[in-house]
Amino acid sequence: MSFNYNKILNIPERAIISKKISKAFFSRNFELSTADKKILNEIVAMDWLASIKPSNTNIALFQNETHIFEEIQVMTCTLSGNLIKGTIDKVTNLFQKHIPYPIVLVIENADEFVVNVCDKKINQNDKSKRTIEAFINSPNVSKLYKSELVGAFFEGLDFAVLDKTNLETTYKSYTSAIVQFQTAMVTGNFNKRSTIRTEEDLKHLETIQKIEKEILTLSNQIKKESQLNTKVSLNIEIQKKKNEIEHLKTLLNTL
Repeated sequence: MSFNYNKILNIPERAIISKKISKAFFSRNFELSTADKKILNEIVAMDWLASIKPSNTNIALFQNETHIFEEIQVMTCTLSGNLIKGTIDKVTNLFQKHIPYPIVLVIENADEFVVNVCDKKINQNDKSKRTIEAFINSPNVSKLYKSELVGAFFEGLDFAVLDKTNLETTYKSYTSAIVQFQTAMVTGNFNKRSTIRTEEDLKHLETIQKIEKEILTLSNQIKKESQLNTKVSLNIEIQKKKNEIEHLKTLLNTL
């Protein structure tokens, strides 16, 4: 890990660990699937950057019936290949599924990186395990060039601005920064949001992705269709869906 992520995160020195994570950590401690073993073999390096907890940050732990935040682990994973969605998903699944703590996970290669967080609930059948509700990934960030939107994203990840009411609000601050960055890539504007508004924006982003897939399906249907009237109907349907996306973008941009 040659790229210094703590220049972005600014986590206090007392919470910094900077230890290598061996592949044996996963193979010896967890029951790995075939997919887990395959992606583990593709990983170049893993580092445990920091552990944010009450004893080193004075941030209170949080626990209720569904969630527990005793510590937040910050980890990095280095790959040699491209950071495509399928690979990112496999890496996040490896880390987030097996390690029960909330993790801020940075997945990198030589040129770019992605920041991942995850919503984990306590497994009601086995309290030592977690059930993953959702993965949230940032857009890919270049190591070579920092745009204005990326600069705003980095500011949102700075430890100084996180909500440190307790470890849950701290972790949700990281989540908010990622969702705000996702939104900014759609709207062109980086707007700081409340936790509730972040959840609303995330739903809008997910809906946009769903509609975009529907548009792609309709476009493929048009290519195969020979009847002119059917093509016209499909084009009208595509335009309606594009209008839906524009409406959602307007909602995302509303302060």
